[in-house]
Amino acid sequence: MENLVEYLDESLVPLEEKIRNYLSVEHNIRMIEVELLSLQSIASDFTPDSDESGQHMAKEQLHVKLNDKEKRMGVLLEQYKTLRQEVINMLPEQNKFFELNLGYGPSMVGYFTVDHETRQPLSEPVLRIVH
Repeated sequence: MENLVEYLDESLVPLEEKIRNYLSVEHNIRMIEVELLSLQSIASDFTPDSDESGQHMAKEQLHVKLNDKEKRMGVLLEQYKTLRQEVINMLPEQNKFFELNLGYGPSMVGYFTVDHETRQPLSEPVLRIVH
């Protein structure tokens, strides 16, 4: 870092808040993925030692939980996609890192369309957040 206080620029506060939201949604997506995998694993191995009606009711509850988690995942993925685009739109330019403060010292964010090592265009642009 050339200037150690550059990341404290107050004009970056809206971008910082947007990135915090983006990272929070990303974290929630990962947690829901784990929960979905766990529920799917339980559903495939589900053979309780109870009567037929009890087994049917427990299986229904499991499927309701799965459906709820899948719906929540869909909402989070839409939110993630929207926040990603908003962060990209807030960045002043592409293929460059910008320093900002995410609450624990300097962090960097950038939107890249070119591989920094080979200088070849990327097949899909990448949003990078270093924190």
